[in-house]
Amino acid sequence: MLVEIRSNKFRTGSVSFGPGLNVILGDENATNSIGKSTLLMIIDFALGGDSLIEHNRDLVPELGEHDYYFVFQFEGESYRFRRGTAEPNLTYYCNEQFEPERFMSLDEYTALLKRLYGIDIPHLTFRSLVGLYARVWGKKNLNVARPLHVVPEQKSRDCVDTLLKVFERYETIHALTEALTAAEAKEKALRAAQKQSIVKSIGKRQHATNQERIAVLESDLADIRDNLAKYATSLSAVINKEVLALKRDRDQLLESRLTIESRLQRVRRNLAENRSIRKGSFAELVHYFPVIDADRLERVEEFHNDVARLLREELAQSAKQLEQQLAQIDSAMREVDAGMALTLSSVDDPGGLVDRVVGLSRELIVAQQENDHFESQNMIRAEVSNLSDTLDEEKEKILAVVQAAVNDAMARIVRSSFGDDRKSPHLTLRESNYSFEVNDDTGTGVAYVGLVLFDLAVFLSTKLPVVVHDTLLFKNIENHSVAHLVNIYQSVQKQSFVALDEIYKYGEVTAELLRSKSVIQLDDNNVLYIKDWRKKKQPA
Repeated sequence: MLVEIRSNKFRTGSVSFGPGLNVILGDENATNSIGKSTLLMIIDFALGGDSLIEHNRDLVPELGEHDYYFVFQFEGESYRFRRGTAEPNLTYYCNEQFEPERFMSLDEYTALLKRLYGIDIPHLTFRSLVGLYARVWGKKNLNVARPLHVVPEQKSRDCVDTLLKVFERYETIHALTEALTAAEAKEKALRAAQKQSIVKSIGKRQHATNQERIAVLESDLADIRDNLAKYATSLSAVINKEVLALKRDRDQLLESRLTIESRLQRVRRNLAENRSIRKGSFAELVHYFPVIDADRLERVEEFHNDVARLLREELAQSAKQLEQQLAQIDSAMREVDAGMALTLSSVDDPGGLVDRVVGLSRELIVAQQENDHFESQNMIRAEVSNLSDTLDEEKEKILAVVQAAVNDAMARIVRSSFGDDRKSPHLTLRESNYSFEVNDDTGTGVAYVGLVLFDLAVFLSTKLPVVVHDTLLFKNIENHSVAHLVNIYQSVQKQSFVALDEIYKYGEVTAELLRSKSVIQLDDNNVLYIKDWRKKKQPA
């Protein structure tokens, strides 16, 4: 815990602290600008914060560059540090005489504080843990509707995640998120490989075709392997098998060729025949049958000739198609003949068998790789979908648990401090946002009590080591309710730093408690620093 802060700019030289409640007392006039909020800022500065330098811009112009010395005590051992306004991003580890021995970055310093405080929450920095709960005038975490925001521009999703971490409910979400990110990265890499043609993209139909081809290739390779000894002594067995297969293909092609060639010959004969009959052909018929109308016979024949001309055109088209089919069959037969020749030529050349094995193996590898990538892609897609669904379900459960824990703790504090009739604030958590409702709120001053209740709920329910609350949070809260809240701070051994003034309005008992827990009392004549720059300089 923090036990002392020293500075040669303090009027008292140092301020000491104890476990539990530590009170910075103001006067009964609620005098402003005497150093109450500034001392709370310095406490936050000791815990690694930077609002002291950002907000109190008049410190250095009025006091010059200066240092603060912090003493922490853990398990009976004291740890001393120095941090100054000139280099606030550096902290020095000091010996018992407060002489600096070594420096460390601010991140290293806060990491050390996290370890010394015994905070073993993963994925959560010390500042992410304590920074929000130092609510001091001038800091940016005083929005009564956004109690999870350290600064207004912070993403709501990050605020919710931080609260889950504080309640130590984030580890499962983190593990699932990491797994989902890794799966999405694999899916993205596979898509990129397909886009660059490094991996061929296939569909279900090609996958099924590959499966059938893989079975055939594996069977062929297995046959060669199982009969290798026989093949080694008699390659003709392999050759005969292949030649027979090729011969069957050739016979089928030849049979098809004969059929088509026969049809083509019939078509050509029909085209070659000329059966047109002219008028002179009717002369002999007229001689024997003078009553026959020769002109009418000729017109009938002309009609028949027109029909025949149309048939010849169709026959010519059919002949052309049959000739093309013959050409295709002849080409296929030439390929088969070449394959037979190549196969027969390998009877005396064992390399043919090797070439066949290599060819089959290559084809098998390609088909297997295509199918492997297709199956991997489907598995990755299913993995991404399943992880995404599981993550959503787990988040929903965890959000509900933490939400209930905070709301229950606030409700208990409200009942003990304000009575059963007072409604408690209500926190609603969603994955990427949240809402905080303070019931019966009529203004910002009243709503500040919601921040106090929320902070105390977290303080009582988690490993949060400190809370720092300024006087403005207690304005417009009923006096008897403040007295009850003081008892809650006092009931916890973890350190709380609270600034209050006008303490006698809270009752004699509470005032006496606050005085006993006072670490410094400030008023119009006794300000925090050795210099009071509120007073304007008189003109010469």
